This record gives sequence, C-alpha cells and structure tokens, in this order.
Amino acid sequence: MRLIPIYDETAPIACTLTDAEKPERIAQVERMRANLGRLERTEHGIRLHFPRRDDVEADVRQFAVDEQRCCQFWGFEVHSDAHSVALRWDGPPAAAELIDRIVDYFEGDAPLTEISGLL
Repeated sequence: MRLIPIYDETAPIACTLTDAEKPERIAQVERMRANLGRLERTEHGIRLHFPRRDDVEADVRQFAVDEQRCCQFWGFEVHSDAHSVALRWDGPPAAAELIDRIVDYFEGDAPLTEISGLL
C-alpha cells in the first residue's frame, strides 16, 4: 500500500527548539531509542516500532506533538494496538539527509548530540 505523505513541503527545513528545551528533548529521544523494537524505512521517511507500554506510548505521543511544534516540516502519525506503538515520521525530499542521520542515530549507539545536524 502506498502511503500519502504527511509532511509539509512548504515549511522551511528549520528547527525552533530553544536551548532550554534541548535537554528534555534529548532525554526523550534517548528513551525512545532505548525502547525501540525496530525501524523501517518508508518512501517518505521512517516508521519506528515500540513495545506497547504506557510510559513508552506517552513518550512517543508527546514527542510527535513537541517535534511538530518546533520542526513544522516533519509529519508524524502515531498508531497503537494491544502489542505495539508505531511512530510514522515523514519528511519532505529536502530533508532526506536529516532522515538518514535519524536512521543512523536510532540504529547506532552514539549520543544524539554527536549526530550532526539533528539539534
């Protein structure tokens, strides 16, 4: 099934996250990586799969809201069922390099602060 893109190609590829917000966002993304079950590449980005736990789902849902607010070009969609939570994370073609870096981060073990261009 072909997915319809959910990103905003008209929004600038820019992040408005403040320095004060960075420590909590880093901690949030680190928790997401620690709980990640699997990652799959999609036509427009990635899909992250997590175990279905209240704390994990809360982090994923809050991340989607917070990240959409500071990086309006991304598109997010969260789905859950009895066993898992999935985060669809789409980006416009101009963000392809960022998506590659996100994949590198989630598949690696380097701290988020060491992945160029993500914060």
